[in-house]
Amino acid sequence: MISQQTINIVKSTAPSLKKHGQQITTRMYEIMFRNHPEIKEQFDMSAQADGSQPTRLATAVYGYATQIDNLPALKSMVEKIAHRHVQTHVLPEQYPIVGESLLQAMKDVLGQAATEEVMSAWTEAYQALAEVFINREHDIYVDDLDKLSVQK
Repeated sequence: MISQQTINIVKSTAPSLKKHGQQITTRMYEIMFRNHPEIKEQFDMSAQADGSQPTRLATAVYGYATQIDNLPALKSMVEKIAHRHVQTHVLPEQYPIVGESLLQAMKDVLGQAATEEVMSAWTEAYQALAEVFINREHDIYVDDLDKLSVQK
């Protein structure tokens, strides 16, 4: 799934993500909302304004970086986020938008530390995590549809 080299590189970025995580995620939302304003309606803008959304995302990204080789440890975080994504109608085709914005924000904030090797590893890592979310959210949507059909 994810190469060992990618795991090693992503884990090595964890200290930088801990230090600069909120700056990265705040920048990510700036980029994403500027380039894709239609997405804004899916977000609680008060959570953007008070910084709580960027903080939560920074915590999740840092958690992923530290546990990328132990995904079962992230199960509760994935469940919580996946259910929130379903509530806000996140679609699979939106994951590349988020990924592109996150990777650009990492480059902007980390500067020279965001080497080609680091960015390549994070691209692979993000795509793998996006796939986890897309699959889990699909299952939640299907489960919800099944519940609705049983109720009828």
